[in-house]
Amino acid sequence: MLRLIGPEETGRFDDLIANSPDPDFAQTAAWASLKVSWQPLHYLYERDGCPLVAVTVWLRKPPLLPYYLAYAPRGPVLLTDQAEDVLPEFLTELEQELRRRRAFAFKIDPAWTDELRAAQLQVLGFRPVKTDHPFGGTQPKLTFRLDISAEPEALLASMSKKIRYNIRYPEKKGVTFRQGTKEDIPYLMAVLKDTSRRRNFIERGPEYYERLLDAMGDKASLIIAMQGEQVLAAGITIVCGRQAWAVYGGMLREFSQLRAYYGLNWHRMLWAKSQGATSFDFFGVPVDHSESSPLYGLYQFKKSFGGDLVEFVGEFEQPIRPWLYWFWQRFSPVALRVWKWLAARLRQHERKAEDEIK
Repeated sequence: MLRLIGPEETGRFDDLIANSPDPDFAQTAAWASLKVSWQPLHYLYERDGCPLVAVTVWLRKPPLLPYYLAYAPRGPVLLTDQAEDVLPEFLTELEQELRRRRAFAFKIDPAWTDELRAAQLQVLGFRPVKTDHPFGGTQPKLTFRLDISAEPEALLASMSKKIRYNIRYPEKKGVTFRQGTKEDIPYLMAVLKDTSRRRNFIERGPEYYERLLDAMGDKASLIIAMQGEQVLAAGITIVCGRQAWAVYGGMLREFSQLRAYYGLNWHRMLWAKSQGATSFDFFGVPVDHSESSPLYGLYQFKKSFGGDLVEFVGEFEQPIRPWLYWFWQRFSPVALRVWKWLAARLRQHERKAEDEIK
């Protein structure tokens, strides 16, 4: 039976996800509370009082439409190894529930690697999403994950000689690493701004990262790399159960010779281990990781730590109201391109204004 849970159960809901075989922070109620432009709904599918599947569905009403787009980032989450058997009935009940809530389409990108589950989704009416996003979709389709269960000395020894050298190098040059607070968000913004300029990533305002640290509490860590009073690198790491993710981070290119980002990732791993994580996710690599790709350097950097390349099943959409879904499929790409163009022009205007001030 599918059941919508209330605020009094969100703590238990997040605990169930954290203790599942494939935990993911993007499905937690804590993470959903960060997304102010979406309406989150948290569901459990239970049998005989035993929770088998958890899903957080975000609802958002596109402009000019009287219906909602439903999205479950990295969901649903199977809470036990036996939950796969109830997946068809769970998704059938969930579709009926979302229809009652006036959704016209339901998008998922579960943290699954089993292609048999992907085939099962298509049998149930889900369609693979075609995308030209460099990372394969809203959530990365490919990532590197590193086993960090060993003791720190053994973990470091398992890495290549070059990586060990790069991790140790910054501290030899006087670089220090410390836990940050919301007061250190300006440091984070400085390195993210520099990184986004080089790689054309979407910039968010400081209030987003402040809300993130508030929402995730002790499940998130901001680590700052400094040389004296100069910030060099910074990054946010999130844990959920045994899994950790390097969600946001960057460095100032001007000081790249100090290799602070290598040391930063090492300190992220140490913090994740202190929280009980045994796996470290570098949070996405480009689908095209050929040497000709403009993001090849990012791929090589994340690969260099020695993790395993993981490929998820990707994005799927379920048309709940087919006529409206068809309309959305036909016209939303145009609206998205216009939005990206406007966002790019705005960033160019802001950079021009900053350059004039300098």
